[in-house]
Order: sequence, then structure tokens, then C-alpha cells
Amino acid sequence: MKILVTGHRGFIGGHLYSELKKQGYNPDGFDLNDQLVDQKYDYIFHFAARGLIRKSIEKPFEYFLDDLGLTLRILEIARKHGSTLIFPTSGSVAEPTNPYSLSKKQSVEWIKLYGKLYGLKYYILKFYNIYGEGSRKGAVYLFTKAALNGGDIVVYGDGDHIRDFFNVKDVVRGCMKIIGNEIHPGEYEFGSGIGTSVKELIAKVQEETGKFLKIEKKEYILPEAERLVASNPIISDPLPLSEGIRQVKAFVEKESSDSA
Repeated sequence: MKILVTGHRGFIGGHLYSELKKQGYNPDGFDLNDQLVDQKYDYIFHFAARGLIRKSIEKPFEYFLDDLGLTLRILEIARKHGSTLIFPTSGSVAEPTNPYSLSKKQSVEWIKLYGKLYGLKYYILKFYNIYGEGSRKGAVYLFTKAALNGGDIVVYGDGDHIRDFFNVKDVVRGCMKIIGNEIHPGEYEFGSGIGTSVKELIAKVQEETGKFLKIEKKEYILPEAERLVASNPIISDPLPLSEGIRQVKAFVEKESSDSA
């Protein structure tokens, strides 16, 4: 079985790439600025993209090229060789307010069009708030790092908006289900199905680290949905958030120790 993981040097793609190797597969990897080889793959996990919403506002053309533009290049490879495409989107695509979200939404539209026109087999994975060991962005990492290192955290709005925090190891579990033909092509939610407010996340981080967080409140830079939670998640027994925070805590502590 021939597998390509784009974004294999990144957070989510890196975890999947490593697990595939552990399971005895020999995946190829591609990341931004690499040379993309036009060859046949059974599965293409297309995770490579620029992924920072606020940066996308500063560099809209670069986000177009490396997100939607790259997706079209991957689609052409999949179309010509009959590959199955796996593509992650996000909960922010319902009403895009930035180039990143718009590129994700338009990529999904192109993928579905290729499905209708060319019979492309695809999986659309709606990612919620993915966190875990190896990530250096996102609320779980930033809050945990601030708690351990004595820094401040920024909370946008009143902290009541609710998100679905889903561990990267559960993302990998879902991807392995695809390779194992345990789920059919289609659209799936990669979330826990459990809503956690920012205030609740702060409380959990403080409990797991034993540290008090200093909070700076700011107004939203962009409009944000009050609630983004998976309604029909693919993983029925996700890693509990408290355990995930403990794993991130260990990662941050190791990171600090290595840099000392």
C-alpha cells in the first residue's frame, strides 16, 4: 500500500507519519517548499497548509497558494492515479471571516466537485481544536506553558465561548480506521463531542499544573462562534481532556529542560 502524508513535518501530519511507520507502512512525506512528485498513491493524507488564522489576514495570497492552490495540485495527482484523498477542514468554515477559513471551505467544494466529475474517493475530516504533544500553538499548549513558566495568557472575549478539544492521538486513531477500511468515504467529525469553555479550560490547566494563571482580557480580533463542538464524532472514547493536559504538561517540562 502506497501512502503520502503531506505536512509530515508538522504537528498532526507528523504524528500520523510516525504512527504509519510504527505500524509497518512506508509512507512518503511532503511538506511546504518540498518538490511534489506526481506518482500513484493508494491514500493521500493532505495535511500540509499554512494554518494561522491571524497570519492569513496579513498574507492572503500566500495562504491562497499554499492552501487552496496546493490542494488543487494534490487533487490532480489523486484524479490521475485513482488515489483516495483525506482532507482536514475545520469548524470555522461555516462563515469564513479570513483567508485561511475561506481556503478550507473552497478546498472542500473542489474536492466534492472532483468526486462528482471524476469519481474521486475522499474523506472530509472536520477538525475541532486539536491539541497534544508536539504542538506549540493553541490554547491547551499556551495556557499550560504559561502556567508552568509564570507567563500571562490572553483571553479574547469573556471566556464563555465553548470549544471541543480533541487530542492528536485520537486524530491518528481515526486516520488508521480509514486505512483499515473501518469507515466508508464521506464526511466525519474529528472532535470529542464535549464542549469546554475557555474558563473551564483555564480551571483544568490550573488543577493539573498546580499553578495560577494570570489572565489578560482582550476584545475579539475577528468574530468567533460562541460554540463549536462535534455533534457526531468518529471516536466514541476520546482521551479525557485532563489526561491530555497532563501529557502536554510533560511535553512542556521536557521542552524547558532540553533548552536549559
